[in-house]
Amino acid sequence: TAGAARELARAERVSLHMVGLAAFATLLGAATGRRDLLVGVAFAGRTSVAAEQSVGCHVNTLPLRLRPAPDRGFADLLAEARRVTLFAAAHQDVPFDLLVERLRPTRRPRRNPLVQVAFGVQNAPPARHRGAAGIEFTGVELTPDTARLDLTLWLDERRDGLAALWTYRTDLFDHDGVVAWHRRFCAVLRTAAADPRRSLADCADTAGSERDE
Repeated sequence: TAGAARELARAERVSLHMVGLAAFATLLGAATGRRDLLVGVAFAGRTSVAAEQSVGCHVNTLPLRLRPAPDRGFADLLAEARRVTLFAAAHQDVPFDLLVERLRPTRRPRRNPLVQVAFGVQNAPPARHRGAAGIEFTGVELTPDTARLDLTLWLDERRDGLAALWTYRTDLFDHDGVVAWHRRFCAVLRTAAADPRRSLADCADTAGSERDE
């Protein structure tokens, strides 16, 4: 699956993140029946040399709008994923609070005001430190005890493939259901890579058939 996704990214001149985002939106659209989605994507917010050299966490989550209508071709949705990602990247220093203030969404307790799902790709190697005694330490990311959103998919890009980390609210999803989501996501990637012009409905149907086998 990882090789197919990377080959599709090269062929369509997009990033692996954009391919994964389009596949995730395809899966969300098929599962929910929605044709207009907001998916949260994290940006570093380091838009200047001074910011790049500063220390600390600068993550800013922005909502990306995608329209996974069933009759659209995957390549068309992928082009949209590229367009909205580049637009968001160019405006990644816009504070999240300012977006909420301008958009004025309906507020609900314990709910993110703009997005309930998120997607991301990690391609940086883990942090390493060698101590004075020659002992090497490797940073390990700990998963939170409580999911901040309904559903989040994080892909860790490695030389030998992709590792997927799903976090979810346990009052909405269970382990077996998320395992099924993961299998369908991989199937969507394989189907889209084989023929990017196939409709999203075909990609989702093929993914559902592979899951049921």
